Amino acid sequence: MKEIINKETEKILHSAVELRRRLHEIPEGSFCEEKTANMIIAELHKIGLPVKRRIARTGIITEIHGKRPGNVIALRADMDAIAIDEHTSKPYASLHKGLSHGCGHDGHIVCVLKAAQVLFSLKEYLAGTVKIIFQPAEEVGSGAMVMIEEGVLDDPSPSAIIALHSWTYLECGIVASKPGIITAINDHFQLKLKGKGGHGARPQECINPIVCASRIVQRVNDLMKEGMLRKNADSQYVISIGRIYGGTQANVIPDDASLEGTIRSKTKEGRENIIDIFKKTVRDICIQESVEAVIEFRKHCPSVNNHPVLYELFEEVADDLFPPGKWQRLADQSMGSEDFGFYTQKIPGLLIRLGMGESSPPLHTSSFDFCDDALEAGITILTGMAMKASENEFTIKK
Repeated sequence: MKEIINKETEKILHSAVELRRRLHEIPEGSFCEEKTANMIIAELHKIGLPVKRRIARTGIITEIHGKRPGNVIALRADMDAIAIDEHTSKPYASLHKGLSHGCGHDGHIVCVLKAAQVLFSLKEYLAGTVKIIFQPAEEVGSGAMVMIEEGVLDDPSPSAIIALHSWTYLECGIVASKPGIITAINDHFQLKLKGKGGHGARPQECINPIVCASRIVQRVNDLMKEGMLRKNADSQYVISIGRIYGGTQANVIPDDASLEGTIRSKTKEGRENIIDIFKKTVRDICIQESVEAVIEFRKHCPSVNNHPVLYELFEEVADDLFPPGKWQRLADQSMGSEDFGFYTQKIPGLLIRLGMGESSPPLHTSSFDFCDDALEAGITILTGMAMKASENEFTIKK
């Protein structure tokens, strides 16, 4: 089977690169991926696959039916972009101001689309059904949840679900994973501060919420350092403030200011502990500054839990399809998050890391670009995992 998969993958690599770059030019925000969805649908029709269902506004589902009985296995790709300008100077750079594929979702789409093309061409060897899922809104952490609520895991219900994600800490084209928890729990918070505004010439008559916000930012940064230095890895955490706003002009002290950020933790117990510490820290500073505070936790994303049997299958498939050194077992849980965790709460799942090159700019930056040389590995591992996991003798217990 290795030779057949490699042969079919080699046939489509040129078109895979071309498609990835076309997608890269049209990044779209969460739940707004209309051009992206239309391009995916056009590619599915070229393959000969109908769209079975549109879901969660821009989401897409199709299915590939093998010639032999077997399990239902799902492959999932995320579709949305991030809200930053691109600064790569690539000829295929983003045409949409304020948006870029700085997290590699353009590459994820192509890996799943082209794996579907290979699987469709090999359906006489395929057991069971492969359900292909294109999901919106991973970046805001709610796309997977909406997809599940609207029935993505029904009719038919997958035995397992598999996805991959770009990873800049691995050589380009390396595939890697680990059993158990692979990502962090992520909580998105918004902090609203209410003071007393006034003239910039008379700050003593005011309660400046910006001063309070500044003190909170500094203390949160200290907390973050403390969390990363904890000896017990399970109790480590990260708090990041990514947005701060308040005021309208230089000589006016505003009534209000706001902060937004994330708290990432490795365990449920660690999450509860750091959220309590965070709330107390904010309230203590606000009392000292006579500022009223409202803390709102707006979104929650669970950790991704890789099923141990699926991970064992990953090692078996990777060892068969890749030369030595081209796949790895990861040692550590990432502090990044992925809403793929909502799926792994429901059914067995596996998240695979796909190397972008250790010299690659980081994810979520204006200079990141998916490594086209990794497409072959991404397509190959998804194809191999789908074919192996769908075999009727392979079963997964929850």
